[in-house]
Amino acid sequence: MACRAQQRAGLSGMGQAIGQGKCRPRLEGECGGMDTRSLIYRKAVRVFAEKGYDATSVQEIAEATGVAKGTIYYHFKGKRELFVASIKEGLRELIDEAKAAVGRIGDPVEQIGYIFDAFIERQMKSSDFVYLLFKEALAPGREWLEEISEHWHQLATLIARVVSEGQDAGVIQDVEPDTITRYILGSMATAAMPSGVGLSWNPGMARELKFIMLRGITAADRPDQSGRKTEPSP
Repeated sequence: MACRAQQRAGLSGMGQAIGQGKCRPRLEGECGGMDTRSLIYRKAVRVFAEKGYDATSVQEIAEATGVAKGTIYYHFKGKRELFVASIKEGLRELIDEAKAAVGRIGDPVEQIGYIFDAFIERQMKSSDFVYLLFKEALAPGREWLEEISEHWHQLATLIARVVSEGQDAGVIQDVEPDTITRYILGSMATAAMPSGVGLSWNPGMARELKFIMLRGITAADRPDQSGRKTEPSP
């Protein structure tokens, strides 16, 4: 896997303190700081994105994190477990954000738009994670694909439910829900990735793809609240 050409933001910390008022091991020695496991997640995602999974060593992740190699093995059995755990954690955050987006409004078309926005916001906050998700984690033939696909399927299921509700309400095209769900996920993936080799991510293109996608799934006779036909807003 070739190195990434441009610098990308790291994955946000995701760990939490546990126990009865006690901290998990922390690099900064304070309960308010980032715990070691979260920092390992963040740095590992960056190194994996820059070098690719196969070319990355546990030693390099330890050096990037600023901990001993043994500290990595204290939290994870090895590189594979760390990679899978990092992707799963990122997907859990993305799914939570998507669920929150759905809760903002009742209209299914607008809900899909908010899910799309949540995905793009995730790209803006953690481009390394999004890059790994599509270039490594979900790549055909990888040994961890089944484990990670379970979490990806949760996002697909959420979208499929919104699509079905939209079809029942007559606001989303009467096409096989799985087909529309795949179209939405494909549009999200395209919008989140750079537009070409060596190019930076284009937020303007992402917004245009969102508008095209929403227009494509919206029923032709979808009325707005006043009863007039309408198109989705970009």
